[in-house]
Amino acid sequence: MVVNIEQALADAILAMRMLRKSIDDHGHLEAMIDFDKVMANAVAEAEKQLVRLQASGSS
Repeated sequence: MVVNIEQALADAILAMRMLRKSIDDHGHLEAMIDFDKVMANAVAEAEKQLVRLQASGSS
């Protein structure tokens, strides 16, 4: 159950990081380099949005 937007976004960031680590750990990074770049950008943007949400104090 989603408690608030900040927690949902933090959970999504964690899931994306875990997926990227799994790809790397299993030796598939070279084959999925384009996907990894997209995921890296998604993580960076999600982190920016989370910081904005936290700074505004909205839930």
